[in-house]
Amino acid sequence: MRYKKLGKTNINVSVVGLGAWQLGGDWGPLEKDHALKLLNLAYDNGVNFFDTAPVYGFGRSEEVVGEFLNQINRDEVYIATKCGLEWDNKSRIRNNLKKERVLKEIEESLTRLKTDYVDLYQIHWPDPNTLLEETAEALQRILDDGKARYIGVSNFSAEQLEKLCKYLNVVSTQNYYNMLVRDIEKDLFPIVKKYNLTIIPYSPLAKGLLTGKITKDFEPSKDDPRAGDRIFKDKKLFLKNIKKVDKIKDISNKIGKPLSQIAINWLLYHDEVSTVIAGTKNEQHLLENINSSDWVMTKDLFEEINKLL
Repeated sequence: MRYKKLGKTNINVSVVGLGAWQLGGDWGPLEKDHALKLLNLAYDNGVNFFDTAPVYGFGRSEEVVGEFLNQINRDEVYIATKCGLEWDNKSRIRNNLKKERVLKEIEESLTRLKTDYVDLYQIHWPDPNTLLEETAEALQRILDDGKARYIGVSNFSAEQLEKLCKYLNVVSTQNYYNMLVRDIEKDLFPIVKKYNLTIIPYSPLAKGLLTGKITKDFEPSKDDPRAGDRIFKDKKLFLKNIKKVDKIKDISNKIGKPLSQIAINWLLYHDEVSTVIAGTKNEQHLLENINSSDWVMTKDLFEEINKLL
């Protein structure tokens, strides 16, 4: 496993991290023992960065990560979780970044995670009904109290991110970013460079498209999280991306590397990226993702892929 400094922090994270969204059961049922097996498999193979959130499985993901932390040396791993999404007894989710809510959420997360602190505490989604100044005040208190080491954001626009950076020492931004979804390069990258932040891409494999195993006839079921994603909903865009994937498959065959590893290494080629969050419920896929760290993409390969994209 290769390691890289997480932006301007003093911690070195594995370049491949494990996203725990699927471990909460949102992508179909998952036994707790199997989730723990995946977490330990990642840890045993050098992964030290684990990303979760309260809303993943409505607390279940954080709880299983908490059990995992009890099985290992807590100081050897870095835990990232989030705040800003709350739910009611009917599982309806809404944005809430009010000061009192954020301060309550960190306590709930620490309880589920069975730890005294998280390494990275991230705003999950912006809340249009709460001033960023108010949220920043709560997050600063969490930092001052030692309940989080660093603060990051997720799914922020460039404008929102720059505004928050004026109130708070933000270190990272987590975004939907991969070879097929590149919206953030135009507006967000300059802000990342300006404030010396790091990008933590999620869905590096475009929710399966960049594994090369999805065909043009694929139709996600109604309860599949992909059903609401534009790259699957927009049929014209979907077919266009399938053609791109087919071209990158040719490169995969030529260099003898799995398409998934090419997708992850394409992200890691960017200086702005410290670690890539890859989530899966499959042990073989997990190891394949982790083994992306065994090789480094060359400039020539990066440029060849960009021409195809």
